[in-house]
Amino acid sequence: MKRSLLTPLLADFDLADTDTSCPVRFVTTQPTQALGMMNGEFIQQQARVFAERVTREAGGPDAADVRACVQRAIEIALVREATDDEISRGLALIDKLESTEGISPGRALELYCLLLLNLNEFAYLD
Repeated sequence: MKRSLLTPLLADFDLADTDTSCPVRFVTTQPTQALGMMNGEFIQQQARVFAERVTREAGGPDAADVRACVQRAIEIALVREATDDEISRGLALIDKLESTEGISPGRALELYCLLLLNLNEFAYLD
């Protein structure tokens, strides 16, 4: 790591000081962390890659049905079975993004994947 060029995403999440040893790290939650996770270039790219994987694993872009994509995305991100309620809410969000906001189906799935990458259940370990 170059000490003068810190990665912005890591800096948002209290990257340890690169000039000294750090035996103890403080845990903080700040608004910049949430904003970085929603708007950051890295996480946006990861959401795109995640959506591509989900589409591929749900049968490919031609055969993939949205329900299978939502179910697979939840299973991958949260490492557990998706509930019917979670699938319904995911489908409703994707439908609303497409119909109300005029977003393409592929981009709507990317935004849903971004949402999953921002869930507390994904970000925090118990």
